[in-house]
Amino acid sequence: MAHGISRAAAPSPARVAFASLIGTAVEWYDFFLFGICAALIFPKAFFPSQTPAIALLASFATFGVAFLARPLGAVFFGHLGDTVGRKSALVTTLLLMGLATCLIGVVPSYETSGIWGAVILVALRLCQGFAIGGEWGGAALMAIEHSPEGKRGFYGVFSQIGNPIGFFLCNAVLQVVIWLTSEDAFLRWGWRIGFLMSAVLVIIGLYVRLNITDAAIFTEAKARQAPAHRKPVPIKTLFRDHWNVLLRTVCLQAAFSVGSYALISFYGAYTQRTLGLPSSWVLISGMVGAVVSIPFYFYFARMSDRIGRRGVYLMGIGAWLLIAFPFYWLINTSSLWGVIAASSLAWALGHAGTYAVQSSYLSECFPTEIRYTGISISYQLASVLWSAPSSFVAVWLFTRTGSIYAVSGFVAAAALLALLALATMRETYRSDLRRSGDASDPLQ
Repeated sequence: MAHGISRAAAPSPARVAFASLIGTAVEWYDFFLFGICAALIFPKAFFPSQTPAIALLASFATFGVAFLARPLGAVFFGHLGDTVGRKSALVTTLLLMGLATCLIGVVPSYETSGIWGAVILVALRLCQGFAIGGEWGGAALMAIEHSPEGKRGFYGVFSQIGNPIGFFLCNAVLQVVIWLTSEDAFLRWGWRIGFLMSAVLVIIGLYVRLNITDAAIFTEAKARQAPAHRKPVPIKTLFRDHWNVLLRTVCLQAAFSVGSYALISFYGAYTQRTLGLPSSWVLISGMVGAVVSIPFYFYFARMSDRIGRRGVYLMGIGAWLLIAFPFYWLINTSSLWGVIAASSLAWALGHAGTYAVQSSYLSECFPTEIRYTGISISYQLASVLWSAPSSFVAVWLFTRTGSIYAVSGFVAAAALLALLALATMRETYRSDLRRSGDASDPLQ
């Protein structure tokens, strides 16, 4: 009877995909909101006593500390997701991320509390990083492990488009605040509205996630495991038996990670502080780029189900190489259309071309028993190694050389590293997720 109830209650792949989408959209809304404010708001709100360059670096440091907590979140939630269940981990990450984001909306500024405002900001940012460390892996797996055979790329993309949707939402909210108030009011207090509004999105996300269940592929694997006192520790198994897969997948993500932060994130600070363009242009171009990318996400995901993950990922890495230098040439036109064009190219070709298939490709690289831990740690180690320092490296390169194209060279170098990693990996799109042998080894 219990078996029958379980099958009857099993949610459809579409419903799980939507739950994956709404949850990651909320998480990325919170995460990107902080990133935008780190470039536009926090240098003035929390570090006004510093020179503009030092204040910007300090502000990016508060953004970067989240990357220190992300691997810890990957280990914790990966273990929870592999031993207890994907759903339990996902509900917890959403609650933690939402609470931290709402509290950021009431952190006192430097004018009110001195340096303590920045200290509280860093602590809450660490909570955000810890939550995001476990969010992506679980959301991706819920969609992919419920998907029909031959459609993992398509269903897996729903966890990925939460990224551009979250980016669009946070830009849209901030832009509406500017329109309804003024740029000065936005800088003084209006930015807090975006963080406080996260509470509404979290409630929606929780409602959806509480009404899904773990996939049969996971519950069957869990039932086959040894008794609790003899169960292997997922992270130990990962580093002992799958370290070579982990290393290659981390390097594979270099192009996406560096491109996203050295181009899509860094240009906001560059356009405002060096070119003197309005902050609203950054928000508008970000919204347009994110929206334009969504159909490309679906296109690349469906293509990966037909020709394979490897070929699509190759196109995405190639796109980062091709647009790295034209991106800042378009930005330097100092026109709104130039900034929008740069953002749209980066989002639609580079970002979508790699990130659209990342969930399905990485999931197919690790066996079910450690899959949550494997893809989470792979993704978060890539974030620590490539994403976290990208903003600092971009600032340093630009300051040292005086040329923004040094940042473009940085992106191109990361893309070349990703190409080398891809060359050592084989195709996985026809692998059986239930197998834990050769199907989980993507090496040549």
